[in-house]
Amino acid sequence: MRTSAAGNKPARLNSAPPLSFVRSGSSLAARGVTLLELLVVVTLMALASAGAVLAMRDSPQHRLDLEAQQLMTWLEAARVQARTRGLVVRWVPVPEGHVLEGLPPDALPALGLRWRDPDTRVLSGPLVLGPEPVLTAQTVVLQHTSQPAVQVRLGTDGVRPFRLLP
Repeated sequence: MRTSAAGNKPARLNSAPPLSFVRSGSSLAARGVTLLELLVVVTLMALASAGAVLAMRDSPQHRLDLEAQQLMTWLEAARVQARTRGLVVRWVPVPEGHVLEGLPPDALPALGLRWRDPDTRVLSGPLVLGPEPVLTAQTVVLQHTSQPAVQVRLGTDGVRPFRLLP
């Protein structure tokens, strides 16, 4: 029978030593993260995110794709206006953007008729957008002036909406 008296320590039932006696390299030790290790990890994360941001910069191809998407929206909106109003509407490229001839000023706002990227150029001529429901096949080629090999083609077969072409 065990008794406890002043100065006596009760015997432990398990044979493992308490955690305070375990070496710090042991797997049983509960170990925290040092400030130096945390700084190294934060520095590596900052370098990786900076590299990702630099890799995601706008390339000329990406900018032309955005211009083509915006232009397809404008062409389809002008095409709908031409059909509903029964007007002959022409899309004419100009150096700083494009013009929709034949539409009254209240038909479409003139805000988006400038290129986002000033290096965007159009290699094809004007397009006829209506009023007939079926048009001839038409294409537009956008080019980046600083890199002439970078081009985007969009077009329609005359029935379907404008889309990016291969």
